[in-house]
Amino acid sequence: MSIDLYPPFIKQDDLSPDEGFGAEIDEDCEMINGATKGFGGDPDTCIACLGAKDAVERWKLSRRYEELYDKPLTKLMKDEFSGDFGRAMKMLAMPIDEAECYMLKKAFEGLGCNVKVVYSILVGRSNDEINRIKKNYYKLYTKDLGKQLASELHGDMERLFFNCFQGGGGAYQPQHHTE
Repeated sequence: MSIDLYPPFIKQDDLSPDEGFGAEIDEDCEMINGATKGFGGDPDTCIACLGAKDAVERWKLSRRYEELYDKPLTKLMKDEFSGDFGRAMKMLAMPIDEAECYMLKKAFEGLGCNVKVVYSILVGRSNDEINRIKKNYYKLYTKDLGKQLASELHGDMERLFFNCFQGGGGAYQPQHHTE
C-alpha cells in the first residue's frame, strides 16, 4: 500500500500551465535575478522566493526563470551558492522528481552508498512514482537505476529495494484501507 507523494500536476504529460505562470511567479523571478546580480548572491531573498513555495510553484518558477533570463535556475543556484546550502537551493529549484534523482545520484557517490537516503526516497512509493523516478534517473544520468542499486547494495537491503522497485504494492484506496 502506498500513497502518492507527488502533486497531481507533476504526473501530467503536458506540464505547460494553462493559465500562464502568473504575476507572482514573474515577480519572484525578478527578485531572484536582482539578488544574484554582481558578486555573490543574496541568500535571504532567494530563500524567501523559493523556500515558501510548494512543488508546483517551484516548478513554475524554475521554468519561467529560464524563459525570462535564458539560464536554468538550478545552474544559477549552483553558481551563486556553495556547499550544502548551494546544493539545497539547487534542489529547491528542480522539479521534485528530478531532485530525488539528484539525491539518489549523490547517495551512490563514493565508496558504498548512503542507504538512508535511498530508503527515504524509494520505500513506500506508488508504482507510478517508482516508474517516474526510474525513467528520470535514466534520462538525467543515462544509467539504469536498477543496475546502480544492484552494484551498490547487497543482502536484505538489496532485496527490500528490489521489492519496492518491482511495484508489487497496490494503490491506496481510502474506502478500503481505512476500515
